[in-house]
Amino acid sequence: MNKSLLKEYIKSIFPNLEEQSIDKILLYATYLKCSKGTKLITEGKRHHYFYLILNGSVKSYYQKESKEICMWFAFENEVVSTIKTFEGKPSNETIELLEDSNLIRFNTEPIKELVQIDLSISHWMIELITDHALFLEERLYKLQFMNSQARYKELTKISPETIQRVSITDIASFLGVSRETLS
Repeated sequence: MNKSLLKEYIKSIFPNLEEQSIDKILLYATYLKCSKGTKLITEGKRHHYFYLILNGSVKSYYQKESKEICMWFAFENEVVSTIKTFEGKPSNETIELLEDSNLIRFNTEPIKELVQIDLSISHWMIELITDHALFLEERLYKLQFMNSQARYKELTKISPETIQRVSITDIASFLGVSRETLS
């Protein structure tokens, strides 16, 4: 995919981002086609990129006693990363592709430098981080105050594509129940 197509795509997803700011961001962006199972971010390692999913899906999980504990899923037009990635620290979680996917990979460090000199990019980054924080806050609330059955109903209502595109094992892990209980 060429830069002009990437630019149009980014503009359609983030309409408040100024055109000249998109041009600057694209200097540090790469189009990727990756296979199912590719780990974009690996627990315990530093990672220098964040991603926009053009098509495909990912899961985020922690490893606990050789078991994957799914935390969230992401699909088309969503940005995926970890807060620790933005801070240049080793990630606590792994982000892995659930399907063959097309992505835009952004290099974090130079974009963090652009945040200092470009107000439009600064607003964009604040929006991305705020959206992620709100998502995590909602996830924490659901884990603390909703039982697994209520979380499943909420998942099917808010994100029906998850049920279609994610394995029952990963959904069970996300809900905090056994695969057998979910079945």
